[in-house]
Amino acid sequence: MLKHEEVPMDMAEEKSRSVATIEDVQRDLGLLRDDVSRLTQEVTKYFSTTGRKALRDVDDAVRERPLAAVAIATGLGLVCGALWRR
Repeated sequence: MLKHEEVPMDMAEEKSRSVATIEDVQRDLGLLRDDVSRLTQEVTKYFSTTGRKALRDVDDAVRERPLAAVAIATGLGLVCGALWRR
């Protein structure tokens, strides 16, 4: 059986452990937040660069073959219209 004097000491020890744990969690959350922010910036930069390149490629293709571009756009319009009706 525990003595009356041992209980507060155990509780104090437990409290100091939980405080250290809370500080560890807060530090880890800060590091995680930094990692997520960095990754978000990298993904945004990647998609921005890739999107611009894709638009340039489409623009070049349309300028090289304007009739083919019009035919493709017409075909896509007909397909979308047919799907929309269903």
